[in-house]
Amino acid sequence: MRLTPPASLFCCLSLFLTIYVSASARVGETQDEFEKRILQPDLGKFMPKEKFADPNRELEVARQQPFNTARAFFPENIRERRYWKSAVPNMLSNENGWKIHVFFLDNKSVMEAYQRISEPLNEFEIRIILEANQGTSEWHRVEDDLSASQTSAIGCDYQLVDQSLRAKVSGNWLIVYSVTLDNYVKDQKRIADNERANEAEERLRRQQRTAPSTTSGF
Repeated sequence: MRLTPPASLFCCLSLFLTIYVSASARVGETQDEFEKRILQPDLGKFMPKEKFADPNRELEVARQQPFNTARAFFPENIRERRYWKSAVPNMLSNENGWKIHVFFLDNKSVMEAYQRISEPLNEFEIRIILEANQGTSEWHRVEDDLSASQTSAIGCDYQLVDQSLRAKVSGNWLIVYSVTLDNYVKDQKRIADNERANEAEERLRRQQRTAPSTTSGF
């Protein structure tokens, strides 16, 4: 990944990376593998839906999620699970940490969305999460490969060299997702766009046919 930190920070960052990666999420894992690491004592927990939640507030929260538009085009059998991971070492803080939305397809995660809570998402946290997800490949910014930005339906700032994963930063969010999911969303969106265009054409034809009778007598 070509995001070199200042030399004075390299040792500290390397140590932090070693500690953090053992508890970080990785796209492509099974739900059991993901939860075995995240749901450790003093580290993480499930985030169930609130009972009697305000529907209007839930809609507003959903609109602010950077994957909300794409979600309408996800596969029908995709499952979303929400988790909380503390950002305080050896303590399950309920204020300082991460909300993680994980989308599982065929029991493997295909998108993981990390929302930083209480503190702004910073470049070092972004680096660590991306490196935890890169496997044997390497991340590069999409400005080095404009085709990735143009072909992505979800939107991306980074892509792995092996083109298996993409990532996007949006405010306090970092989302990492499979290119396969991105392509699926793109195809479904194209189908929906074509259907809307066909419906609009049919509506115009119907209006043209009925206009003489609806305006008769003027």
